[in-house]
Amino acid sequence: MSAEIPNVRQVQGYCSLCIARCGTVATVTDGRFTRLDPDPTHPTGAAICAKGRAAPELVYHKDRLKRPLRRTRPKGDSDPGWEEISWDAALDQIAAAMRRIAEQHGPEAVAFSQSSPSTTAIADSAAFVVRLMNAFGTPNLVSALELCGWGRGFATRYVFGVGSVATGGAGGAMADIAESGCLILWGYNPSFTRITHATATVAGLKRGMKLIVIDPRNAGLANKADVWLRVRPGTDGALALGLANIMIERGWYDEAFVRTWSNGPLLVRSDTDRLLRTEDLVSGGSGQFVAWESESNRAVSYDPAAGRYEAPAALLARKLPARSGTPGPSLIMPGAGTSITPTARRRRGRWPCSML
Repeated sequence: MSAEIPNVRQVQGYCSLCIARCGTVATVTDGRFTRLDPDPTHPTGAAICAKGRAAPELVYHKDRLKRPLRRTRPKGDSDPGWEEISWDAALDQIAAAMRRIAEQHGPEAVAFSQSSPSTTAIADSAAFVVRLMNAFGTPNLVSALELCGWGRGFATRYVFGVGSVATGGAGGAMADIAESGCLILWGYNPSFTRITHATATVAGLKRGMKLIVIDPRNAGLANKADVWLRVRPGTDGALALGLANIMIERGWYDEAFVRTWSNGPLLVRSDTDRLLRTEDLVSGGSGQFVAWESESNRAVSYDPAAGRYEAPAALLARKLPARSGTPGPSLIMPGAGTSITPTARRRRGRWPCSML
């Protein structure tokens, strides 16, 4: 007697176990999820990682939580006394506690918490969590982030308002690896952390893209790099400032963009490293920042509230004229002997490669 032929289905989708969203094909045998494979027809389906392949084990693992648990003993007790409750009971209890706290202390006394979108499937729900927070009236969110690209993305968000790479709520744009002539992987090993970037990088190398890897370890794609910069741990900042200095000195940045959309033209006091303000030059100044207008060789103000310079941005100097017989800038602080330098000369510029 022959065995019954199993009912096997192939279901196209994507793996949600991290932010990469790799295209996949799930095998369902007799109604049971048995296998996950990459979907080469999907834009991100060239490969999947070990975690994605282990998806069936996660679904059917004996320790997987499938229903809410409620603590029945005080916090600190060696045995929490977890008991299983229904979803309706859990939601009612949570909603009642939230209302009680809001009535007693205000909605901002409540903080929401979620897992990391890099290592869980929360990203598909994160926008709805934020909507619930807004409707409830609290801005407070506690979220776990790994030691990966999040620090870099949020650092630039706090410095100039936008994440350096796409980081969800932090903004930013993902590097266009497919169109890049040069790619920098800085402390980033996509072979382990974002396999879609690894496969895109390998494809770029095959068409002639240059690769620079900055990492103390020869890890991941470092062995395929045109340049591997083996920085000592903790010296990344010095390398970044050195690269920025070279780019500024050689003009490897969009000067018109920097003049118009950054604080590059603003003058900096060399004694304090702070931006020069009008009250530093004249008594009773309005507190506005100062730039140098090259056509008439004069200091002009910048109003941060209005976002406008006193002169057209195209006339703002990137480099101050030298004093007669003396190298360096021409503007000296009255009575202090303090030289002034445009911000762009100190630390601003744009890198012509893509960077991750």
